[in-house]
Amino acid sequence: MFFVIDKSKIFSYVIAICTVVILFVAAANLNNISSSENTISTSTNSMSSNIIDNFNTITNTINNSVMNTIN
Repeated sequence: MFFVIDKSKIFSYVIAICTVVILFVAAANLNNISSSENTISTSTNSMSSNIIDNFNTITNTINNSVMNTIN
């Protein structure tokens, strides 16, 4: 059995190994990003939260306007 070592074969192995390393590094970074505290689990929860926040803001604005009018 003969081992044939070409520049193109070595170059292919280097590219394959670098690709695997890059994919593992990217996967590790994605895992760290998804475990952060600011991650929103679903868009439904986000939309509900925004609607409630907007409602509270509008309610506070109306209350402040009424109180300023009374004073």
